[in-house]
Amino acid sequence: MIQNPVNCATQNGKAKSQIVSQIARIVRKHGLDYEDWRYVSKRVREKCELRPAKRAKKLPRVLTADDFRRFYRAVDQADDVQHSLMLRLLFYTGVRVSELCSIQVADVDLETCKIRINQGKGSKDRYVLFGKTFATALRTHVAAHPDNRWLFQTRRNTRYSTRRVQQIVAMYAERTGVKATPHTFRHQAITWLTRHSGMADAELQLITGHARRETLAMYQHIALDGELEDRYQEAMKKVDL
Repeated sequence: MIQNPVNCATQNGKAKSQIVSQIARIVRKHGLDYEDWRYVSKRVREKCELRPAKRAKKLPRVLTADDFRRFYRAVDQADDVQHSLMLRLLFYTGVRVSELCSIQVADVDLETCKIRINQGKGSKDRYVLFGKTFATALRTHVAAHPDNRWLFQTRRNTRYSTRRVQQIVAMYAERTGVKATPHTFRHQAITWLTRHSGMADAELQLITGHARRETLAMYQHIALDGELEDRYQEAMKKVDL
């Protein structure tokens, strides 16, 4: 007899709820705190030989050089200074969109070209860098808005929401016919630095806020059209087949 998949899913959901309730009673009965629960759940996983399913590792998509330049030309043609600065800072710093929205003027050091990111992903603080050539435009922006708390503020003097920044990026992406989200420019920045900066993985990890150095390996694959590809092509010329 073939069971209805919907009924199976419902029964499975009820079974999980019952298990959660049973475990919660045990945790309360024995007065386990967070660290105790972490220890117990780890040991249960070990005894039951539970392993997470391996997630597919997909390479992030980045814009071609032409698409990248076309996008920023459209931003400049709109003649919105705040949009221009905001979307350039996404690339220059490689910050996540939530981190961008949370930057306060007090976090920006225009002399050393550094920005403090407070409680980024994983509740970690870090510093990101931006180019000295960009500092002049940023300094002018800050001076023009002396009462701003947030580096980028709406007309209502509130910080931008992540949703609003996503809409702004989508607007310019549609105008130029490219596929881009705010996170695209984080990928773009790390790929560029991987290809051109000569930074070690540990250094890239420090400024990009990646929890694991292994995550940076995917950007090395994307950067294959740089010097590595040139060296590969040069080596293959010498093969006599």
